[in-house]
Amino acid sequence: MDKAATRIPGSLTTAMILQFAVGGAVFPFVSLYLRDQGLSFPEISRIFLCGASTLLLFPFLWGMLADRFIPLNRLFLLLNALAVLALWTLGQASGYLGLLAAYTFFHAVYNPTPMLINALCFPHLRNPSEQFGPLRAWGSIGWILPSLPIFIWLAISANQSLRFTLDLGCGLAVVAAVGAFFLPHTPPGARQPRGDGSPPLGYWPATRRLLANPDYRAILLSFFLVASSFAVYAYYSSPRLEDLGMSRAWIGPVQSGGVVLEVFLFRWRTRLIGRGSYATPILVGCAALLLRQLLFAWCGNLSILAASYLLVGVVVVFYHIGVSILVDRIASPEVRSTGQTLLVLCGSGLGPMFANWGVGWITHWFGPGLSPVFMFGAVLAFLAGLVIWTRRASL
Repeated sequence: MDKAATRIPGSLTTAMILQFAVGGAVFPFVSLYLRDQGLSFPEISRIFLCGASTLLLFPFLWGMLADRFIPLNRLFLLLNALAVLALWTLGQASGYLGLLAAYTFFHAVYNPTPMLINALCFPHLRNPSEQFGPLRAWGSIGWILPSLPIFIWLAISANQSLRFTLDLGCGLAVVAAVGAFFLPHTPPGARQPRGDGSPPLGYWPATRRLLANPDYRAILLSFFLVASSFAVYAYYSSPRLEDLGMSRAWIGPVQSGGVVLEVFLFRWRTRLIGRGSYATPILVGCAALLLRQLLFAWCGNLSILAASYLLVGVVVVFYHIGVSILVDRIASPEVRSTGQTLLVLCGSGLGPMFANWGVGWITHWFGPGLSPVFMFGAVLAFLAGLVIWTRRASL
């Protein structure tokens, strides 16, 4: 295939960078920001639980809109505009209830976008299994880009206020909203004829057929468990590192180590795992997440814990992207956006809800120490791998 046929549209690369940069500015620091506002771990876990609860509805809503009514490129304009408003509100909020409402709003409009951008990219790639890895690597670069200005801010700021992270995320969301005007047109899949010229199946029949697929149901269950475990990593690693003596100025750069590895792994992913079963890379991702959680549960050495962020890069490249590509293969064109966003509903919605409920219960009964929390995350990662193992023959 010639270079022209394999060239990735520049607007997709830019959108991938910006969409992940918004999350990279906010999520690694939001636990510390909430703790700076005087909230306890049980209160923080309830805020995260409420944020995750929005993903029981909104991913399905956004996916249905993209598949039936609104071109996906225009939906990104709407979601990023709402994210700007949500982050501005979060920066202005004070007190438990105000912070809860603002964070929940942000979670509802931002969190589906990392999966929706996959659905946006796949139709515009000639060979998704080969091209998506290098394209998704730009998302990893986007995630770590905010680390440098945040590091500089924390290094020179007298009070080390994390309000800067919200302002930076807000500015990046503004740029992403403007960039949505330049995305390739992606009409709703339910309105398009199939590749063989036959009429579309229809949104609801296609959705029922997707949900009846036992492989897809196994993926949803596994994604729920991995998202639960990943929520423990995402929200409680920064406090754990700070409690062990790491300066918060270094938390962003340390977390970037895994993301830098992602960039290289994405480009070598196909060569590393071959072109056989989808189950193999997904299981590799589960094993990496299990090991990473065990290290945070049992080890207090900051150097080892910093190095363990490399395992997070393995989880993202092999598990999350493996699952996303597999869902694109399983789902029919009429429900490709819905297939991706249902992962967010069952995974990033129910998963973090369950995880934060569990963390609230664990810290209530076992105290503020976070070692039992990471053991909880390890169990979840093991169960996720077990689910995939049972379906490995068909995947």
